[in-house]
Amino acid sequence: MREYKNEKNHDIIEDKTDEMDDVHLDIDEMDEILDDFEPGNITPKHTLKQKKKRRILLLIFCVLLVVTGVVVTMAVLSTNVYQDDAEFKSYADKQFREDKLFEINGKTEKVYEYGSPISYAADYDVIDNEPVNAFRQKQIDRITADYKAAQESAEAQRAEENKDNKKYKAPAEALILSSATYQSDNGAVSIVISTRESQEQKKDMVDTTSALYTYLVSEKTGNVIYPEQMFVPEYRTLCAAYFAEYLKKEYKSDELVDGWESHVTADAVNFNKFTVSEKFVTFYFDPGTILDASKGTLAVKVSKSDLNGIMRDQIAERYIDPDRPMVALTYDDGPGDASETKILDCLEQNGAVATFFYTGTRATKRPDQIKRAKTLGCEMGNHSWNHPQLTKISPEAAQDQLTRTNDAVQAACGSAPTVFRPCYGATNDTVNSLAQMPVIMWSIDTLDWKTKDAQKTFDCIKTKADQGKLDGKIVLMHSIHEPTAEATEMIVPWLKENGYQMVTVSELIKYKRGEDPQNGKVYF
Repeated sequence: MREYKNEKNHDIIEDKTDEMDDVHLDIDEMDEILDDFEPGNITPKHTLKQKKKRRILLLIFCVLLVVTGVVVTMAVLSTNVYQDDAEFKSYADKQFREDKLFEINGKTEKVYEYGSPISYAADYDVIDNEPVNAFRQKQIDRITADYKAAQESAEAQRAEENKDNKKYKAPAEALILSSATYQSDNGAVSIVISTRESQEQKKDMVDTTSALYTYLVSEKTGNVIYPEQMFVPEYRTLCAAYFAEYLKKEYKSDELVDGWESHVTADAVNFNKFTVSEKFVTFYFDPGTILDASKGTLAVKVSKSDLNGIMRDQIAERYIDPDRPMVALTYDDGPGDASETKILDCLEQNGAVATFFYTGTRATKRPDQIKRAKTLGCEMGNHSWNHPQLTKISPEAAQDQLTRTNDAVQAACGSAPTVFRPCYGATNDTVNSLAQMPVIMWSIDTLDWKTKDAQKTFDCIKTKADQGKLDGKIVLMHSIHEPTAEATEMIVPWLKENGYQMVTVSELIKYKRGEDPQNGKVYF
């Protein structure tokens, strides 16, 4: 540093030096100050510059402080959770793009329903087939309704637990659904639906659950086709052999989870999730069954030629699974004109069958109803000619009642009745012997003839199911009553949705009683 004799000037230099140290000035800046200093002038020009510079630095510091505060505040308040319709749409679209489990081809339709706290979005292909579309939409509606009900119940519990927390806010919930259909070459349509559930956690949307549903339906009717109707009976054995070898070849031993072999055996619980196209069958394995759960659902696309012999040449019309619950719906006193038409319509739409016990007098008037019932796969029954109590008339008269009715049904549809139901349930050994058919009573009486109330008839069936008393039962109704037809329109879809197979009484006896129906034997 330069030396100055002027004591006053020396003090000024000392002060300026301290100021420059405060603002971290370097040696070059100090030289500039000394160069600008003039003896006798206690306010150098550079001092004014430094004051201005300090003010600017202070202003910059304040601005930086404010910006930092804003950034920190925004970081604290920011969230990756969608806040409105547009943000939810963007979130859903990202989820759709990430879902690579199956392809959605052709024209697609997207649905967005932003809500607080529950939102929903769907992406699916548009197909020109009303029965299949109706079936798929019904499944989608069921899945979304179950999801919303579960989330609303969970939120009600959370709200109760946080009732004293004034800052509590329900977390955002989202269901993202994707669906596609695949056409096979034998009249079957495969439907696959995947769902991803997510929930707001720590200001982000986190996936919580995923699920996959597959369905096989008739192209013409939209009715469910069971695997055994599409594939040969031993298809699981063929699949077990193929996948046991395929998975060992495609994956290292440490990639396959413990116990994976149990998910590719011929057991009835395996190989039930699949889609069928013209050339391929794609089987789906749930997360954690073959590969680690973090890998998600495993989809394996197999050429039909690699599974030679797995496909039936034609779809089997009906298949009865003896391990699944079943019920026999029966209708007395028909044919029942408009009411019976409704019943037959409902059975046809749902791919279901029933047993009709006809009276001869009505059979001669509506042979078309009998013929249609037979075409649908229903069973024909004899319920006498004009509904007398057969135990109160002579054997000869009883025989005439039975014979004339057999002839009327034979004339109507080309086949004679295969089962008999006594009027009023009144029978004896003589009548049973005369019938020369299995004698069918009932195990559930809906009392539809008495109440003539569709809801009460439906409730009778549902109550028995809720009590675990419906599987394997014979249900009594009457096709001549309009409320019974209305009840049928509720009963049949409900039974399907709850896993019941609707079978004829002879089929019920075979699969649930373990015998072919015997002539003259009474069944309840």
